Amino acid sequence: MPRKNQYQWKSSDEADGFDSLTPSRSEKKRQSIALQNMGEELTRLGPQEVKSLDLPADLKEALTLYSRIGDHEGRRRQMQFIGRVMREIDPAPIRAMLDARREVSAAATAALHKAEQWRDRLLSADEEELTDLVETLLATRPKAAQPAEDAPVAAGEKPLEAGELRTMALAARKEAAGNSAPHARRALFRAIHKMLTD
Repeated sequence: MPRKNQYQWKSSDEADGFDSLTPSRSEKKRQSIALQNMGEELTRLGPQEVKSLDLPADLKEALTLYSRIGDHEGRRRQMQFIGRVMREIDPAPIRAMLDARREVSAAATAALHKAEQWRDRLLSADEEELTDLVETLLATRPKAAQPAEDAPVAAGEKPLEAGELRTMALAARKEAAGNSAPHARRALFRAIHKMLTD
């Protein structure tokens, strides 16, 4: 009878045992790095933002202490402690909160850039093109911001009309030509931004 080889592969039934349940060393390292990056992201938040997030008390306390430490070595040690605290809690809700916060922040930044682009277009357009640009801008505002025929309007919240926006744009252009303080340009920017984000 031929001799049985000493080194044989495990059958698929045997391989599905304990070894498949424990993460590999490299997987543990990846998880640790992800938690460390999440902890670093939390340390970049301001104290008020940390208070507003729904975090475990010990993690909030560790982050608050980190923001008060000025010494480099002290911050490094506190960061290690934050990493230890992060390993003891479920990171999924924290990741979801940070992702939602990042999406809101990205949307707000995009709205600011869009308002800047519209303001710059209104300031640099020809006199004949200005009216068309104003009409296009008013048409691009969100449906919720467009006035309904029969909707009641609260005091001070009347939506901008084409004539008002054109007047604001002309005042801002005159101000830019005179190199004076940018009061009208800022007012135009705020009006556009409010119109696009309402």
